[in-house]
This record gives sequence, structure tokens and C-alpha cells, in this order.
Amino acid sequence: MTPPAPHYAFAPDTAEPPGATLKEQLESLGIPQADLARRTGLSTKHINQIVQGIAVLTPETALKLERATELPAEMWNQLEAAWRTHLSRTNELQALTSKISWLDRFPLAELAARAILPTKERSAENLQHLLAFFGVADPDLAENLWSSYNVAFRRSTVLPAKNEQKREYATAVWLRQAELMARDLPCAPFDKTALSALLPQLRALTLQEPATWIDQLPRLCSQVGVAVVFLPALPNTSVSGATRWLTPDKVGVALSDRFKKDDHFWFTFFHEIGHILLHGKRLTFIDNVGRRGDKAAPEGDHSEEEANAYAAEALIPPQHAAAYQRLTRHPMPFDNIKKFAKEAGIAPGIVVGRLQHDHALEWTHGNALKRPIELTPAYHALPQEKPGR
Repeated sequence: MTPPAPHYAFAPDTAEPPGATLKEQLESLGIPQADLARRTGLSTKHINQIVQGIAVLTPETALKLERATELPAEMWNQLEAAWRTHLSRTNELQALTSKISWLDRFPLAELAARAILPTKERSAENLQHLLAFFGVADPDLAENLWSSYNVAFRRSTVLPAKNEQKREYATAVWLRQAELMARDLPCAPFDKTALSALLPQLRALTLQEPATWIDQLPRLCSQVGVAVVFLPALPNTSVSGATRWLTPDKVGVALSDRFKKDDHFWFTFFHEIGHILLHGKRLTFIDNVGRRGDKAAPEGDHSEEEANAYAAEALIPPQHAAAYQRLTRHPMPFDNIKKFAKEAGIAPGIVVGRLQHDHALEWTHGNALKRPIELTPAYHALPQEKPGR
């Protein structure tokens, strides 16, 4: 799963007006500007203004120049478009200089490490890159866009007041990066029935080493319309996973390695699957699935409780509930946990995590049975924003 090389869709820092090419062509042909004016029906003043880059070279003028200079109209139009884009970009860069402080809200070093920005510098150029990454034209528009999205967000935790802004902006980066990665994954149309039928196979992946399921999990999910991406959380975030419908036929699921252990990873995965199967397509779920102390969702919103219950039952189905209850009374020695895990067909670390959550096992006990999960940069680097997204 080698990531593509970063791509920054920006024009060079310098450009020449089409008039520079026109001047060279006239000199090559030995045609004075006054003679070109007579050949094209344009005034000598207008020709001179085109040469100087003052006057706009219109498509109609391009056709006239095509006949008089032996260079196609398409070329003149392209030169003019490139020049006007350069001027607009230069003007925008000057205007954005007054808004550079917006960058202070983001972890620039981490964004550079992830190839979202070319450098970690606090510059207008980096502000342009960041706006392109988010697919917006201006920081104020980004703020307005996120405010409108908030009505569709569901969070499993309420962020503390301290550092809340930094968490929010780092989380916005994580969500956007995950969205772009998920959009690039080819998927079959979403099939709810097929996803439900796939659950036993997905659950069986918990027994495998990460090196195996890191490829198998996204491949299996893509067959039923679920784009699964792995993305380490940024500093100042506590996000474990997210679910967002990308199209009516494709849903993206992003998973972080927040706690670095398989019990939290797999619970988060099935928690997100619960959102897909139980809740509406108009919502985006940003989940902070933690081991303890996470605050509840907003009053009246039971979506997180429902997703938690779904994940718990998916990992330890009802047919194993009685055996699990017996295990809660005698989790020690750890051979009891291993035996139950083998009978239930799941990784022992997941059972340890469940016992800890149910207060049947101390948080300090049994952690050696959990497999480590660490997503490397190879699984989260992606190219810079492409035009048209």
C-alpha cells in the first residue's frame, strides 16, 4: 500500500503575458506592430497594450492573431488564461497575507510531515495550500462551511475547554484527509444486507496479525460499499474513528490508532459499522471511543449508546453471553480468557478489554494479551488536494 507522491496543484511563481510571445513572433516574422494592426484590424495602441500585458487578449483577438502570426488561437487563449490566472493568484496571495494568522490554529509541522503542506512555514503560500486541501477559497468560508457541517456531526465526547480550538482544527484536518483517502478507494455500491452478512468474516480478522488484516479489512469492506481507511490521529486530537457518507452508495470509515491496542481498534471499527447499519446517511459521526471516562453524547441522542451496544454484541454475540458472564466471575488465571476467546473466535486482547470495561478485570491486568496497533506513515500519506474536489 505505497502512497502516491505528493502533488501540489499550483502554477509557477512567475509567468509572462502573451504579449511577450507576440513580440518574439513579430520579430521572428519581421512584422512591425503597426503592420500587425493593419493585418488584424486592431489599433496600433491596442496591439502595443497586448504586447505590454495591459490589454486582455480576447478569443476574438486570438483568432485574428492566428491568421496574422501563424500561431493557433488555442495557444494564444492558453497563454492569456495562464497570465490572468497568475495575476489573480498574485493578487490573492497579497490579500491572504492579512489572514496568515489562521494557520496558527493548525499543527503545521504535522501537516508538513503528512505532505498536506510543502513546508511548516507560516506563509501565505502555505495558506493557499491549506485552503486547497480543504477545498475552500477563503478561511472565512471554511469556518462557515464547518459551522454548517456541525449540525450533521455526532460526537461521543465533549471536548474540554482547554485546547478545544486546537483539537477542533486538528480534527478537521484528520477528517478531511480521511475523506480524500476514502474517496480515492474504489468500492462496489453500498449493500446493507451484504455488509451484515460479511460481519462474521470481518470479526474473524481479529484473530490475525495486523500485517494481514491491514489489507484484507479494506478489501472486504470495499466489496459492500464501505471505504475503510487507516489514519493516525494528529496531535491534540482524541479521535478514534469516524463515519461519513460520501455518496448515497458509498460510506467512508476512518480508523485511528489512538490507544495502540487491538481491543480499542476493533471495538471502534464495529462501533462505526453500527453507525452505518443503524443510523441515517445524513449524519457524520466523529467518535472518541475510549476505555473509560468519555463523556456521553448530547442529551436525547442515543446513537453512540446504540453503536456501542452493536459493537459489544458483534464482538461477543448472544450465543456466548452466558459463557462470558461466567468468565467475569473468574477471569483469572489468564488461561480462562484465552479459552473463552478461542471458543468465541476472537482475539484474547478484545476479551481483556471487555472485561476491563465491565470492571471484571483491573485496567492494569491482562494487557499483555492485547496486540499492539500502530499505523505507520505509509498508511496515511496522500497527495495534496487536486482541482475539482
